[in-house]
Amino acid sequence: MEDLSQYLDEFLADARERIDSLSNAILTLEKLVKEGGSEEEKMEVINQIFRDAHTLKGTAATMGFMKLSETAHKMENLFDAIRNGLVEPTPEVVDLVLEFLDAIEAMVDNIEETQSEGDIDVSELFARADELMGEGKSKKEEKPAVEEKKEEKEETKEKATAPAVEGGKTFHIKVYFGKDAQLRGVRAFLILSDLEEIGEVVWTNPDRKIIEDGNANQDVVEFKVVTEASKEEIEKLVRRHPEVEKVEIIEERISEEEKLEGTLQRYYRIKVQFQKDAPLKGPRGFLVLQDLREIGEIVETKPSIQEIEEGKLIDDTYFEVVLRTDKGEEEIKSVISKHPDIVNILITPEEITEKKSKEKKEEKLKAPEPPKKPSPIETPKVKVSRMIKIDVSHLDKLMNLVGELVINKGRLEQIAERLGDRELIETLSTLSRLLTELQDEIMEMRLTPIAEVFNKFPRMVRELARKMGKEVEFVMEGGEIEVDRTILEKLGDALVHLLRNAIDHGIEPPEERERLGKPRAGRVELIARRERNHVEIIVRDDGRGIDPEKVKRKAIERGLITPEEAASLSDEEAINLIFLPGFSTAEKITDVSGRGVGMDVVKDVVKSMNGSISVYTEVGKGTTFILKLPISMAIIQALLIRVANEIYAIPINNILETIEIDPKILKTIGGKEVIVLRGEIIPVIMLHELFGLPIPKAKSFPAIIVDYGAQKVAIGVDELLHKRDIVIKSLGKFLSNIRGFAGATILGDGSVVLIIDIGGLLGGGYHG
Repeated sequence: MEDLSQYLDEFLADARERIDSLSNAILTLEKLVKEGGSEEEKMEVINQIFRDAHTLKGTAATMGFMKLSETAHKMENLFDAIRNGLVEPTPEVVDLVLEFLDAIEAMVDNIEETQSEGDIDVSELFARADELMGEGKSKKEEKPAVEEKKEEKEETKEKATAPAVEGGKTFHIKVYFGKDAQLRGVRAFLILSDLEEIGEVVWTNPDRKIIEDGNANQDVVEFKVVTEASKEEIEKLVRRHPEVEKVEIIEERISEEEKLEGTLQRYYRIKVQFQKDAPLKGPRGFLVLQDLREIGEIVETKPSIQEIEEGKLIDDTYFEVVLRTDKGEEEIKSVISKHPDIVNILITPEEITEKKSKEKKEEKLKAPEPPKKPSPIETPKVKVSRMIKIDVSHLDKLMNLVGELVINKGRLEQIAERLGDRELIETLSTLSRLLTELQDEIMEMRLTPIAEVFNKFPRMVRELARKMGKEVEFVMEGGEIEVDRTILEKLGDALVHLLRNAIDHGIEPPEERERLGKPRAGRVELIARRERNHVEIIVRDDGRGIDPEKVKRKAIERGLITPEEAASLSDEEAINLIFLPGFSTAEKITDVSGRGVGMDVVKDVVKSMNGSISVYTEVGKGTTFILKLPISMAIIQALLIRVANEIYAIPINNILETIEIDPKILKTIGGKEVIVLRGEIIPVIMLHELFGLPIPKAKSFPAIIVDYGAQKVAIGVDELLHKRDIVIKSLGKFLSNIRGFAGATILGDGSVVLIIDIGGLLGGGYHG
């Protein structure tokens, strides 16, 4: 048996993807059953679950993980029973299926660590599944014969109107594997599974069972598929599999007899004329003929098809085609005119008798057309896979090297400014542009869809809600948004805390919600969206909201602030106390929340990603948390500023705008200095004050407007310097607890500059 260990990573990645897909599809099915969704919707989800379980079973068996394969097979059988109406998808059945998934996930974890499934006991799960399926079968047997026949009739009708076949085209697909392909059986099985998802596979070569058993080891595997997908979509689907060298897809059209019996009774003589000096007439003529075949039958051509494809045209400018089609002249013209360098199209209807048509058909049979030459533009002789696997550590190293280049670029720019050499400055400008492109490409390579984190949450929310006796409608949006993988790794923990709090603290029990005139089911939303140079993650619920007075009382009880401090706090400032370490509003400790850990952890995680978190709440209406995160953490743009004799960096994504403030326009409200900017009252804080430095007397000073929670704040500094690309370096574990700094960077001259964390400076002032 061949060594499959080299494909282990690929198998594990696919298995985890299938587990997430199964988990979310099962929860979707439960929701459809609960809300009375249509039978079509339910059947679509059940079929998806069935396909995922089937694929998981097949790939596990091919890799030799028989225990995992058997577990997936049992789950597949259970869904077959649900699909056939033998078992109802009740919450208890959904619980059982999720336990199957837990067992499969545990096996996948073990395979990753030890290359074997381990000793996971699935006997109880198998027994419960058998019991359910046995009960379903006996109930089916109890049904009257008339009812059973009716069901069979409906099932036959349903199969006959399956969306995969209705209105679809038939494609004959030939998949060629590379000569050194190691895992053809697995590839063939996965391609079969993918094709089943877009249509109905009506024939395979070799036999379907051979492919499903992972034993299709030949160089070429063939499929016939009835589908509504286009040829391009099919090719893209097949080519995403590694080791596929070539794909041939031919649309099977109706026979000539069928055409004669049908509506294709009109003949047109078409003259297609190119510009005299047009390049590539042969390939273009080939593409025109190809398009005409799509709308009818080519009866004859002048010159021959082969000569047209070689560019040997009449007078070196035109060729003629006799086409039989049911399309009108205008439609034929539009098909041809989309090709370049065509100066004239002449279409004239032509009378051709059936006898003449038959003679031409016989001539075609005697002298078959030479095989079509593939267009040199469309089909290169050798097609190499465009996808390669690469270890993430290489990308991390590459990003570090680009970071070092960015630092050295800054050094060169400083030298160029000092020397004033025009040629050097111009060369540096080009280098800077190329380096920016390189940096963008590497960042693009590191981007991962946020769905990788989001897909874990529907199940977690369901289990928490069931455990706490609450009803929750969970909505996710923006899973396709991409962020740097390092941000993705840290984001999961923060979102777990926020979602747990939304269900535990926010959403009320169903009876309480009804008393308040709310729907029984609470709504929790998890939304990602792209905003200029950052990503926003929103966690919103329609529950109790956060009461600022209650927050103040708890903070005083826990010794986090004094009663005097509490009295001077605004509602917004009071709500921000929830981010202090050791704070919790839970009345009793549960295994969900209330242990004094939570929101401070979230804030630390967001701070470590150089992001910000804000909270908006209304008592009785609900709470919204907004996390603003950079798209990448490795290299960011920052504004360099001077305070006293020190230079600091502030990330650009934290800055709304910069202004010059004249002390004469400062006003005092509630003992605090403010300015009025475009009708908005904005508090002014000097950075000197936050750093404990003396505030200089100045005629005017620059300020940075930042977004802090629900309001804007103007932060005064001594001088705004310039914008720079900076590489964020950690302060290390000994300095990581220093409030107000997100890290440090190295400038071109070798000096170390601290990166200011605006949220930390403004929001961490209470230590009791």
